[in-house]
Amino acid sequence: MKILDRYIIRNYLINCLLALAVMIGMYILLDVIVNFNLFTRNHAYQHATALQAFWGLLREITTFYLYRTLVIFSMISGIIPLLAAGFTMVRMTRNRELIALLASGVSLYRVAAPIILCAVGFNILVVVDQEVLMPANISKLLRKHGQVSASFGPDEPIYFVPESDNSLVLASSYDARTKTMRNVRIIQRNKLGDAKAMILAKKAVWKKDIGEGPVSGGWRMYDVVQINAAKAANPNDRPEPVKEMTYQTPVTPGQLNLIFQKKAVEYLSTAQIDKLILYSTPATRVALEKIMYTRITQLIMNMIMLLIGIPFLLAREPNKLVTNMLWCSAISAGCFVTTFVFFQLAGAGLSPFAGAWLPVVLFGPLAIVMLDMVKT
Repeated sequence: MKILDRYIIRNYLINCLLALAVMIGMYILLDVIVNFNLFTRNHAYQHATALQAFWGLLREITTFYLYRTLVIFSMISGIIPLLAAGFTMVRMTRNRELIALLASGVSLYRVAAPIILCAVGFNILVVVDQEVLMPANISKLLRKHGQVSASFGPDEPIYFVPESDNSLVLASSYDARTKTMRNVRIIQRNKLGDAKAMILAKKAVWKKDIGEGPVSGGWRMYDVVQINAAKAANPNDRPEPVKEMTYQTPVTPGQLNLIFQKKAVEYLSTAQIDKLILYSTPATRVALEKIMYTRITQLIMNMIMLLIGIPFLLAREPNKLVTNMLWCSAISAGCFVTTFVFFQLAGAGLSPFAGAWLPVVLFGPLAIVMLDMVKT
């Protein structure tokens, strides 16, 4: 790596950190101001001394926003590379460094290359954040302001969860801690969706050490009644209850946890969302597909926005830099708004695939044209 590359990369990374600190700091400051009263409602501080209350409140706010930073980073990841590139180019232009490079015969593409390379690395950090860090801390991210923890209660109902064999699972409540379903109904259906049998049980408990096949474990069901749909109309045909039986299904406790986490599906990894799609209704499946597609195209759009903005920043004439930056801000803002609109239409007015990929199709060629217009 040459001295020029190291110099540009060092300045660019410093500007990235500054832009991140400013954006995250502004977000946290505004959020604390708006929601400060929610933190002070914690009953643990009501009988504490002033000093204990202060340190307890400070610790709670710090912990809350420490994990919230993962979400904020994902939200602002599209604008940070362009902001850092703007700061880097302004500094090089102001110090006449860009003019010296041009006078020595260095191409402007050569100046932009380290910035683009760093932006790719920045996108890798976004992937790590979305695929590793946020899924690993999902319980922390589900916390609300002033809430000590966020977990699923012991009485979460299960409504018509589909299985791979077209059956439906219902339960009046599910306790994730004990992995127990109560008042269970399993409606077994044929390929046309018609009910062919029903299994009723007062309780079903997940056991890891039972069952065979691709699913390790199964549900131990108690006080079970099996009803044949063809004979259900005959009042004289009343099946005898079975005290205990085992039922195997792909609907495992892990899968149920994913289903309950649909309200926080943006914090799940792509692999978890893909599994969740298999056991979701058609309407929910569209929303999940939208998240998967937009998660990919957002990374591409981050690079496209940078490539569109860089030609304005690579100004050969310093007196035009201010005008170029205004044009860069306007076009980048238009690109950002258009992308946001298409992402919102994905799954609504447009299919998830079309809504996610249309911004790439529209602005990808523009980025190539803008790069070609750079006067080296």
